[in-house]
Order: sequence, then C-alpha cells, then structure tokens
Amino acid sequence: MTLVLGLDIGSTSTKAVLVDVRNGVRLVHAARRSTPDDVDALIAATAAATRECLTHADTPVVAVGIAAMAESGAALDASGRPITPLLRWDRGVDRRHLQRLLDRDPQLPARTGVPATTKPAAVTLIALRAERPDMFAALHHWSGVAEIIAHALTGSRATDLTLAARTMLLTDDGWNEALLRDLGLAPSALAPIRVPGERAGRTGPMAAVFGLPPGVPVHVVGHDHAVGAWAVGARVAGDVADSLGTSEAVVRITDTVDQARAVTEGFAVSRTIDGSAVTVLGGNPSCGALLADEERRRPGTLRLLRGIDADAWEASPMTVLPYPSGRQCPQPDPTARLRVIGEGDESDRARAVLQSLVLQARWIRESIDDLAGSPAASLTVLGSLADRYECWAPLIASAGVPTRQSVALEPVAAGAALRAAVVEGIASPEVTLPVRVVTPASGPGLDEAFHRFLTAARAVSVLPEGES
Repeated sequence: MTLVLGLDIGSTSTKAVLVDVRNGVRLVHAARRSTPDDVDALIAATAAATRECLTHADTPVVAVGIAAMAESGAALDASGRPITPLLRWDRGVDRRHLQRLLDRDPQLPARTGVPATTKPAAVTLIALRAERPDMFAALHHWSGVAEIIAHALTGSRATDLTLAARTMLLTDDGWNEALLRDLGLAPSALAPIRVPGERAGRTGPMAAVFGLPPGVPVHVVGHDHAVGAWAVGARVAGDVADSLGTSEAVVRITDTVDQARAVTEGFAVSRTIDGSAVTVLGGNPSCGALLADEERRRPGTLRLLRGIDADAWEASPMTVLPYPSGRQCPQPDPTARLRVIGEGDESDRARAVLQSLVLQARWIRESIDDLAGSPAASLTVLGSLADRYECWAPLIASAGVPTRQSVALEPVAAGAALRAAVVEGIASPEVTLPVRVVTPASGPGLDEAFHRFLTAARAVSVLPEGES
C-alpha cells in the first residue's frame, strides 16, 4: 500500500479519506463530520475524521492533501487564536460593503476574475471593519478554512492560487498591497501563496491530535470545485465538470476567455489546480440546499425523486426558478427569487424542482461555451447528489454532451489525496478518479422545458414564490 490522506472542508460537511495510490486510486476508508462554525471545533472535527481514517491504515501515510470551500475564513489575533467564528461564504453580507469596494476600484472584478458579489474575503474584511471595529482592530491574520487546517497540521501558514484567487485580493504579482493598506492591513495578514506543487509544509507536533506523526508532507491543493474537476479528468480545453453538492459548480477548462465579459456575466475566471489552463466557473448556491428545503416543506419529495428511473422520466409541465436568494449567473440578479410557474400535482412539482437545477446548470454550461468560443467536448458529473438520485446524471447528459460520472466516494477529498500524491512523485500525473459513461435520459419534452425555463428566467421581473 501507498497511503495518502485527503481532506475536503466543505460547506455542510468535512470529509477525510484514506486512499491507496499504489495502482490507480483505491479508497480505503472515508469519514465525515459536520462543518462547525467555531474554528477550534472545525480543527477538532477534521482531526476526528482523520483519526477515524487512520484506524484503517496498515502502513504510514506518506502525504496529505487539503481541498476546501473558498471565501470562508476567520480573523485571528497575533497569537493565532480566532477572534471571530468561521465567517462563511453563504452567511449574507450587506451589499453596501461590496459597493464601497467597487466605488474604490470599479475594475477590480474584471482584473481579478471574481464576480461582484458579497462572498470574497475583501468584502468580508470591509464588513468586519465597519460592523465590528473592535474585532478588526485585533485582527493580525485572515485565514481561509484550508489555511486553518494546514496551520494546525504544520504550524505554517499557506494557501494556493485557486483559493487566493477567490478573495478578490490577488494580483498578477501576489497579494494586492495597495488594497490591503486601504483596509488597514499588512500583506502579512494573508497567508503566503504556494505555487502549484509546492508544499504547505510538513506535519509538526500539533499534528499528533490528528493521529499523524511529524514529517509528513502537507499540500493545500486548492478550491474544492477546481480540485474535483482536476480529479475526474477535466484538465484540457473543452472539458467540463459539474460538481453537485450543497451548492453546484460548473467548471469549464479553456485556453482563453474574455475575462471582463465573463465576470460581468457572473462567472469566475481562474486556473486549474496544476496551473496549466484557464478555468471558467459558474455557480448555483441553491442546489442541494433547495432540495433540502423542498423536503422540509413537502415531506416525501426526495423519496419520490430517488424512485424515478431515468428511462421513465417525463418532463414536468411546471417550471421552477431555483433562486431562493438571487441568481449568481448567467445574467446576475441578486433580486431573483424562487418562483413556481404552472399547475400540477406533487409528482409534477417534485420533478420540476430537480428539473430546474438541471436546466439552470445547462444554461450555465452553454453560457460558458459561448464565452470560451466552442462547445464543450466532454462533461463529467461528480458529487453525492449524483449518486443519490440516479436520474440526475442522465438528465444532464440529455443535453447532448458526452457525459461521464465519477464513481469515487468523496471525489474532492480523494482528488486532494491524488493531487498530493502526484506532486510528491508517488502517483502518475495521468491518473484520474474512476468514472463511468452515462446514458442520456430520453425523457420527452426536456428541450421544450429548457426553452420555457429560459424564457421565465430571463424575464425582467421575478416575483417571490406564492404557495400553491
């Protein structure tokens, strides 16, 4: 065995996986814990998941890879102690703080490749300074969740380019020192950026709580969606990965893109985790969260959807606009709201909700194709939702792009492990997580449903949903 540990610090849950990379990628054990908002509790939860994995290790772990959600982090004092809870990307920030940033530099989104939303760390820091000046005055470091875990393991502060790029504080030459000065922060407030393949450090004495000995190489491998895309083989121009979880991300690999236009349309532009190509990412923050909310309001919805075979899918006559709190892309609209159009029974509504997520993702992907100047060549679906609902990947495939589905459990965590193994020279750069070919659903009416969806979504006025 050649064992590598992969960590994925996600919005809802934190995952640890132990994989054997001796011949491909074989999962040995996976563990999950809820992702807490308390920094110390986050470290403890990650350590507990790691220790569980290590009880299944017959040989020592030779490397650790860390992937994480972007934009979530915490302020730390000079001693490294947290002075805020985890300030998450989805917690909601007054848009006036974003506007202050744009008033200072209207071209900042276009230059950084980060859309003008309230999620980036730059906006979080402005909000913290305005709303909690006492906490801001005590701030010595800002650390994203991957950096928090890397520091707990190694004693060193480090991040990677794909996570740094999501802060809106990155320039071509490193951290934006002028903007940081305007915020009242030194560049050292942010973690040093490691180039692709560079270690964050090696495990130190504090790693004992994780069950790891000193000296194990640790890598912050990147933004979770970018890691997942790379792991399932989306690595060259034309490849697309659709990552399904609490939120959804469509990641397109391309040679070039009009960055300013892409950002205006609500897409983020960055690089692959190995730095070899450009990525265009479009997100839908209400993916799994929307299904969970629908189940709370109409118990039995999820059971119904799990029971539908892809071959038996029929397009719902109802149209749902899946925007509980605004649309991120395309055509960004923070005022867009959830809306149900048309009449039908409980089955029609359940299918319409899932259908809306599939159609929103198709709109995102086709918009990225337009930005990239070419159609997608391949599409790989990954994430627990695709495993849970057997019809989901076939519905995605019905749009006509050759589609595969990851069959790896916890593909982002496994991808973090694989990336660490590759850069340490213990796995081939050609290895990817296992996938299977997806047969498209032949459900009649899906194209017509897509056109109805686009007409409704592009409407100028989107009203809040009324109960039907």
